[in-house]
Amino acid sequence: MAGSTVDEVGRELSVFRRATADLRPSSNEIFEGGQVGSCDVAEIAAAITAMRAVPVRSALVRFDPGARTRLHTHAGDQILIVTEGRGHIGRLGRDIPVDVGDVVVVPAGLPHYHGAGRDTPMAHLTVLFGMRTDLAGGHSHWPPAEGDDS
Repeated sequence: MAGSTVDEVGRELSVFRRATADLRPSSNEIFEGGQVGSCDVAEIAAAITAMRAVPVRSALVRFDPGARTRLHTHAGDQILIVTEGRGHIGRLGRDIPVDVGDVVVVPAGLPHYHGAGRDTPMAHLTVLFGMRTDLAGGHSHWPPAEGDDS
C-alpha cells in the first residue's frame, strides 16, 4: 500500500495509493446499500495523534501544469491528499509521481517539494501541523524547472 523514501536520518515520506490500498470488506453497521471496503492507515493516525496540541492549518491548493513548490520544510508533519490531476512529490534524489486519491505523509523537518506534472494540473488538500514553513537552505529552486540547470 505505501511507497516510502527515507532521508539520511531515517525519516520517511510515505505515499498511500488509492489503487493499491489494502481495502477489506467492512461489516460496520454505519454502512448500507452495497459493499464498502476500508483499511486503517497507521501513519496518518500517528501524525495526527502526535500533533494534537499543535495549531493546524489546512488549504486546498491547485497547481497549473508545471507549477510546483520550491524545496521546503515544515515545523510539523504534513498530510497531502491529491484531489485532482497528476503531480509529483519528492525530496533531494527522489521524485514520486502522485495521482487522484493518493495520500502523502511528510514528516516534520524533511526537505521536500510537491506540484503538478509538466503537462497536467494537480490539486491537493493539505493539512499542516504547526504553522512554520521554510525554504530549504541552498536549494530554493530545486527541483529545477524544465530546461533549468540550477
